[in-house]
Amino acid sequence: METNRNRMNGKRTIDRKSCLLAKVAAMMFCLLMSASAMAQNRIDQLVENFSTLGSAKFTSVIDRDPKTRRVQKVVKVLEMRGTQAGKFREAFKEESHTGNYSEQQEGDKKTFVLLCENPKEHRIYMLRQEGRTVPHFAKITIIIKKK
Repeated sequence: METNRNRMNGKRTIDRKSCLLAKVAAMMFCLLMSASAMAQNRIDQLVENFSTLGSAKFTSVIDRDPKTRRVQKVVKVLEMRGTQAGKFREAFKEESHTGNYSEQQEGDKKTFVLLCENPKEHRIYMLRQEGRTVPHFAKITIIIKKK
């Protein structure tokens, strides 16, 4: 009866089922976007933490459009030695579900690659470790390309 009264007054009504479906769809979209951002958060957080340590070597390069000065690409490289390098292996494995993930073994060197994409950018995370059981060297490369 309320629906009929609103129609007669010229007001537009939306049934509750449609409204609920729209809310659920919006929540699912947000969850999917946050899942891809999780890899960024976990791995980027480790790079940020270890880049300030004296035992790690950190390099960051930013490529900008000369006309607009907008960032087009960012490349970050972290190299470190020691037993702490194993934390990156754990982070890559934990975040493997958030994008396209692959591992490759060549002797005592292992390479992990994680590709993540969202509407604003492509991210490539690459980890190269040396040491078969306990990694003693790690090189982490992060490439962020804006769309």
